[in-house]
Amino acid sequence: MSKKNALIFAPALLLAVAVAPACTLPTPQGLAGGDGGAVNTGQCPVVAATTDAGVDSGLVTVSADPNTIVTPMSCAGTGANPNAIDRYTQGYTPSPDVTQQVAKAISSMSVHDLALQMEGMPYNSTGQFSDTQRSQDTGSIRGFRYRDASRGMNLGEDMNGAFPNAATINGSHVGYSTVFPVSMARGASFDLDLEYAIGEAIGDEMQAASQTVLLAPCMNILRNPLWGRAQETYGEDSFHVGRMASAMVVGVQQHIAANAKHYMGYDIENGRTATNNAQMADEQVLREIYGRHFRMTVQDAGVASVMASYNEVDGIKSTENGHTLTDVLRKDFGFKGFVLSDWWAMPGFTSIPDSSTLKTGAIKALNAGLDVELPWGLYYGQLENLVNSGALTRQDLQGPATNVLMQKFRFNSQNIAGNVGLKAPVTIYENSQIKCNGSHIALAKQAAVESMVLLKNDNGTLPISPMVKKVAVLGAKVPYVSVDGGNGSNGANRSVDFATDLRTGDLGSSRAFSDPKDSVGPAAGIALTAPAGVNVVSGNSVDVASDADFIVVVAGLTPQDEGEEYTKAGDRASLALDAKQAPAMQNVQNKLITDAAALGKPMVVVLEGGSVIDMPWLAQVPAVVMAWYPGQRGGEAMGDLLWGQVNGVSYNFSGKLPITWGRQLSDYDPLTTSGTSTTVFNYYVGYRWFDHNNIAPLFPLGAGLSYTTFEYRKLQLGCSDMSQGAVLPIVVNVANTGTVDGDEIVMAFVTFPQTTARRGPRELKAFGRVHLAAGEEKQVTIPLRLSDLDYFKIDANDPSKGQWVVEDGPVQIMVGGSATNLPLMATVNVKGYTVGSSP
Repeated sequence: MSKKNALIFAPALLLAVAVAPACTLPTPQGLAGGDGGAVNTGQCPVVAATTDAGVDSGLVTVSADPNTIVTPMSCAGTGANPNAIDRYTQGYTPSPDVTQQVAKAISSMSVHDLALQMEGMPYNSTGQFSDTQRSQDTGSIRGFRYRDASRGMNLGEDMNGAFPNAATINGSHVGYSTVFPVSMARGASFDLDLEYAIGEAIGDEMQAASQTVLLAPCMNILRNPLWGRAQETYGEDSFHVGRMASAMVVGVQQHIAANAKHYMGYDIENGRTATNNAQMADEQVLREIYGRHFRMTVQDAGVASVMASYNEVDGIKSTENGHTLTDVLRKDFGFKGFVLSDWWAMPGFTSIPDSSTLKTGAIKALNAGLDVELPWGLYYGQLENLVNSGALTRQDLQGPATNVLMQKFRFNSQNIAGNVGLKAPVTIYENSQIKCNGSHIALAKQAAVESMVLLKNDNGTLPISPMVKKVAVLGAKVPYVSVDGGNGSNGANRSVDFATDLRTGDLGSSRAFSDPKDSVGPAAGIALTAPAGVNVVSGNSVDVASDADFIVVVAGLTPQDEGEEYTKAGDRASLALDAKQAPAMQNVQNKLITDAAALGKPMVVVLEGGSVIDMPWLAQVPAVVMAWYPGQRGGEAMGDLLWGQVNGVSYNFSGKLPITWGRQLSDYDPLTTSGTSTTVFNYYVGYRWFDHNNIAPLFPLGAGLSYTTFEYRKLQLGCSDMSQGAVLPIVVNVANTGTVDGDEIVMAFVTFPQTTARRGPRELKAFGRVHLAAGEEKQVTIPLRLSDLDYFKIDANDPSKGQWVVEDGPVQIMVGGSATNLPLMATVNVKGYTVGSSP
């Protein structure tokens, strides 16, 4: 978007909008499990939508004077927390007052009430499949209320029959909340302040509805684009994912508790509850590649909770894995929150074990470090009896219960009655929907604008010429089968009309539903933003485009193509469009694109999906956009970007791929090891895999075009040498050498010329976004923490242990716009150090 603060990553600048109802706060009314949000007793004031205006995140500074000379100095850490470079790296130290309150509460609790802190709702002989989003209250302590997830509050869970005012979609009662672009899309923005603002907005809506734990962010790195839940994470790089997830956590936790998931190695969907074993190649892989991003949300963001995943890690169920939950998460990473299971992730979901097995399993999980079993008390329902029989002691329960209560008291979520959370929300929850959310809707649009990636634009095809008089928006009508969260019409055949339908993502636990009157699909968005006098038509065949001046073909993936396994989706069958269709339909979208291309008119293909999509027609079309699943205002954002100028406001593409787009599936480390339930997870992932194996991708990480061009000049480093605790100012001039305004994402990669360790050929370690007017040059400073250059060195005598090490020697800093466009290089010398011995 064209209007942006000069100080990048100071608060995200949102669109000014008038927001609807709001309110005097609250008489609670509530979601399933009780006492929900505020009653609307008035109208929302008309306000400009801003987020934390005036707060400098500290991440990137910009000087309008490009001639400033930097004098390098010897750099070392200063202050109590030298790694705290911005609001996303402040960490978490438990409050002494909270610690005292929790100790007092624990001392007065019965064994029964201690056990209730550690489980969901009671298990019964018919299972626990309806009331699944809360833990039980005691006489004085409120149970947590849980909601998914990363793209908006899921008001499609536990809504059936309970809310007569709820809407009905696909046979399920649902409520409305703000729906943002999926996390993968937001990963393409590389905008930490934007992600913070989205986290804060979802946290606000959660608090308005008296929900107390947001089950987000999802932050598993994408090791193969077939993963069914690719859309739910931010990308393939541990550092990038860790930074984005930390920003969301800090935003959410302005209001209520966040949850980092799924810990760990959960990168295969099919067979997730029973058969998947993530076999880490070694301990360096486990901690450095599949653990680093979780470590960042713990140490930098102070995340309140972590979710143990379905899969096994090195042959042990994640919910019972003492090495990952205690040795790594608590002792190495320093986690101070509570660990909860994914829903039904304890063993025996499909075949309920006998009482003896349940008791043994409860002790095993408890000793491993699992604090809460959800959504029921199948195993942990045995805890009270185990204490009474002498198999466990009261003290065995007090530790996990304390972990839970510390976060309840930290986020003011402990009281049975009254409001929850840390500050008054700006939204309200009424009649099964979030209201007063105009600023959040504007934020959803901004996220869509910043996220879409222009992959190809031959001969200036885009933006659409203002001389165009008729635009045809084409999209196939593609059938699919899905079960919405286990509810709805039982997997009935449905369809997506890609020309007109709003696609917000899969229909699993992260599904969220926006009010239709505030939602805009592709054709409607392109029409909404079109210049006066332009006729926008839509259809499912090229017939409607015969007299069009410009063609937009929207194509993508259905909820059957990718998503959670229980919705009848799961991992993708291939990278192709329509891969899960019947043979007669498997080429329907590709054929529509080639038919449109054959007309010889100016055109663009807009793709919607969670990761890489094969493009056999790429050479035949002049322009391609990756729109991901762009949220409830995605159609409007699409129109803004395709036209480039709407109502006097300039729009420009600025999203960059957070993943590596290969030429074929065989370019990637295989999703699974064929014929077995065990898959080896290797050290090299994403662009590092491509670099290590000398594979040239179709589009590298960081690829993304603009309507303007940028040039990198004059790299300077603020440190001549660095020692423990140091932060390196990377100072670079960036010039807009084109004729329109635009945002550039600046990336800094490092290499280690004298390393004796296994390292990536290049590693992303800093990034930032800068806005530049046409012809403008700015000097941009991005901080790089020395601590982010560490690697995990395995103990020669015990391969399950080791140390985090920053190596002595030179580090080469490479700066540019993508993993393969790094024109500037400089070197800093590092004095290495070791951080303790890790258990």
